[in-house]
Amino acid sequence: MISPASLEINTMVASAAAPANQLRALVGEDQIVRRSENSWTALKPTLRRIIEAMPARTVLEIGGGRHPFFSVGEARELGFKLTVNDLDARELQHAPGEFDRLVLDITADLGKLAVQPGPFDLIFSRMVFEHVSDARKAWSNVYQMLGSGGVGFAFVPTLYSPPFVINRLIPEALASRVLRLIDSTRNPDEIPKFPAFYDACRASEEALAPMLHEIGFRDVCVVPFFGTPYFPAIPVLRHLAKAFDRLIERRDWRMFASYAYITARK
Repeated sequence: MISPASLEINTMVASAAAPANQLRALVGEDQIVRRSENSWTALKPTLRRIIEAMPARTVLEIGGGRHPFFSVGEARELGFKLTVNDLDARELQHAPGEFDRLVLDITADLGKLAVQPGPFDLIFSRMVFEHVSDARKAWSNVYQMLGSGGVGFAFVPTLYSPPFVINRLIPEALASRVLRLIDSTRNPDEIPKFPAFYDACRASEEALAPMLHEIGFRDVCVVPFFGTPYFPAIPVLRHLAKAFDRLIERRDWRMFASYAYITARK
């Protein structure tokens, strides 16, 4: 027979675990085929699930600039209000007029702002946080701008994936030239390259949860994606890269994963 005290403890444990399990279900940890090419295709369905679970559905995209991830039609279909952020006001001038705009450096001191942005139900970014030199400050600002129960979401390339280690170590001018050789669209006129720091860009909850919990987040979920980008385009490295990918995925060596969805609930 289960005593009343044991029943109460079990109920408390189950209640505490429920939000974390719900977060994992929203992010789709068990549904994602963890290959690097699927990190982009899984992104919008993942964000849609999170938005659909939100009550008020107020959303902020960090670094969306002139090209927000969701269209006006998609925002209308899902019934959410989108605010697009960028640190460059000129970029935001090209964003759709139906969206609100927020000129803000995500590492700025929010206390100095005349008006506090938020609260938001979801604050997300895609390929932005690797360019942030102070990840703790950025996530702290995300926490402050979220409402109670709100979710912060960052899609990032991660260390110590070999291409990103190289990008971090070599001079920026050389890295830009190499990237243009691999992908001709990565130029100042089409898709510019910015310096990357990869601060707290990891594919492991063990590495990130302590910092995020110290900031105040209740639940943390990190989903890794395996598969070395860029190298397969170089014939000499193609076979070595594929063998390395198979090894780290089979052994779940998240230290060497290529991308990650970092999700934290306030």
